[in-house]
Amino acid sequence: MIDDATRPWPAAPEGSSSASPHVNVEVAIIGAGIHGCALARELTLRGVSCAVVDKGAVGGGTSQWSSQLLHGGIRYLQTGDIRQMREGLSERATWATLAPWRTRWESFWMPHRGLFEGLSHRLGIGLYDAWGKDRPGWPAAFKLGSVPKAQFAADGRAVDTPFRGAVAYADLLTWDRDLVKDLAASSTATWLDFHEVEGFEMDAGKLKSARLRDRRDGTARILAAPVWVFALGPWNDQCLHQWFGETWKRLRLSSGLHIWFDAPELLSRCARPWAMMQGHGRILFVIPRDGLLQVGTTERAVEEGCVPILDSERDELYRALEANIPSVAWRSLPVRLEEIGVRPLVRPPKDYAGTAKLSREAVLETHPKLANLRLVLGGKLTTARALMDRLATELSGQPCPRSRTEPLTKWDGQAPPMQ
Repeated sequence: MIDDATRPWPAAPEGSSSASPHVNVEVAIIGAGIHGCALARELTLRGVSCAVVDKGAVGGGTSQWSSQLLHGGIRYLQTGDIRQMREGLSERATWATLAPWRTRWESFWMPHRGLFEGLSHRLGIGLYDAWGKDRPGWPAAFKLGSVPKAQFAADGRAVDTPFRGAVAYADLLTWDRDLVKDLAASSTATWLDFHEVEGFEMDAGKLKSARLRDRRDGTARILAAPVWVFALGPWNDQCLHQWFGETWKRLRLSSGLHIWFDAPELLSRCARPWAMMQGHGRILFVIPRDGLLQVGTTERAVEEGCVPILDSERDELYRALEANIPSVAWRSLPVRLEEIGVRPLVRPPKDYAGTAKLSREAVLETHPKLANLRLVLGGKLTTARALMDRLATELSGQPCPRSRTEPLTKWDGQAPPMQ
């Protein structure tokens, strides 16, 4: 079950911040998730001073509840968003260069039910892998394309399954929370984690400063900057309403459930991760990693950035697993962890009842009433660096090719176990 320690704003730890009571920087960033931390690194590379504020820990919100994949977006084969797919594939290679210790290439299997679906997968996945042929550090032993029948049949999930074969494609696993912390460690920003925003001072249609309160010891601080960026993830609309009384909703929120099973016997018979197309651009993952079996995800429209797991949502995921891999007694397997992440999706001009059809592309919006405020809306883990590279270039007027090549700094000096 979800540990309260992984909630976005747990009780503040003991101690205090070493930051000055008055912090003055060139760019103030609210939100220490993947986008806020990536922007801090980009500004550091350009010699621009910045501070990053978060009510909780660095990388402690939705950035730690992703699917933990840096991918091009295999689902876009169904939705037809080829441009976004190709951007993701390019960024996938960049992450493998910047943080090889936080990433691991995998050969995913996409099972198919019959001849026509198999041909369709081979064509689409062939394009996906051709467009994503830049794979630094790709293991030579991993094979792509059609999976031999005997190899597929030997997988423990293939017993009595409706699938008759599979096509293998490449994608990149990551450790999302550590990746975000590495971005933070790669920056010289002033870090104001566990700080509550209590209000703003404005002047002539611009933000001037923010009043902050350290949640650890109650210390008041003032943060001043000529340029502001809100990278608030799914809490954007909620915070703008709280701080400025805005009622216009810029986002639609979608939750995704992941369950981690402790199933060593099944794990020993799982050759590679499976990614099963479920229609409407949705994919069911079953991924062996770190000694556990990760499964997900469902898609449910929600109203808030932190939501509980519904019994119906859990049941939907179990039913999908039972329909696709019926030989496994899923409901009897020991559960090590359940987690639910909320994706911020940009609300389109013509809205939909659900969220499956909504684009995962991000938008950089200049606030209509506060000229020095930029809003980071939507987006995903894979393309966060590229988006913040673009924003930092706009803010500073300085392109920075090193952003794509200079390795990150390990926040803990350690690499994760490569299982």
